[in-house]
Amino acid sequence: MNAFRRIAGSLGVGACLLAMSACQVAGESLQKALDEAVAPADVIKADAPFAGSKAEEFGDGAAAIVVPRAVKVGAFSRKDVAAAYRTAKKMLSAAYLDRVTLQGGKPAAFARLLDPEQRKDFLKNLDHKNQKKNSRGEVASFAKGQAELVGDVIKVQGEMSAKPRKGDDGGPELRVTYEYRFVYAVRKPGTDLIARVMAYDKGAYDFWRDAPGASLRHWWMGSDDRWQAGVECEPDDGFIWPSYPDAAPTGVQPSGPVQDAYADGKSTDEDCSSVGDI
Repeated sequence: MNAFRRIAGSLGVGACLLAMSACQVAGESLQKALDEAVAPADVIKADAPFAGSKAEEFGDGAAAIVVPRAVKVGAFSRKDVAAAYRTAKKMLSAAYLDRVTLQGGKPAAFARLLDPEQRKDFLKNLDHKNQKKNSRGEVASFAKGQAELVGDVIKVQGEMSAKPRKGDDGGPELRVTYEYRFVYAVRKPGTDLIARVMAYDKGAYDFWRDAPGASLRHWWMGSDDRWQAGVECEPDDGFIWPSYPDAAPTGVQPSGPVQDAYADGKSTDEDCSSVGDI
């Protein structure tokens, strides 16, 4: 998805300037209005990159991935559920908050947390030339040379919960479902252009035992819904390519009505939709 930022505040100033006699703007006030019209109100500043954004109210980093109070769920004890929640938090943090991974490096932190069988396939297909096999998109990684993280804060909002289910073999399983938004402030290297990018993920982890008393195993079940906002439409290499304000448009442009990245039911059938402010 590609997000184009709306320019706020210009309409009101323009309406006034078109009818100066009615507005009765004095010389000083007119100059102030002109200055405000020249300097867009939505420029993102490096010292407060989330100011004016809904993400400003989100929590900060891993601390915002709040583990629910554990209770017994089906055949799984409170201790099992607590362990499952901790694992889910670690995996979400590794996928979306790990600095090496975000900067386009090897997602070793995420890979270490996968079940050995799943880890093998993940690493085998990492950055695969066949995009149907490429596993890079299973974590958040900015394309090299396209983004520098601004500041130390990544904004996070979401929740997780646990419920019992039956596995394919009929045995008991514990499913931890999650839904999270991660908002990043990034700068285009070599410039002062700063943009916000959102990554949304709704998915699940399953937990089970191969035999009574055995260690708890887990498997990432993938995402039921996952998208990014504030990115270029065309690149399809598993990496995040931010769309910067005032940068010349490139490639395929977004289409359809403007979507709200913060609204529930955000998904659309469009391959790349227009998205409002992040």
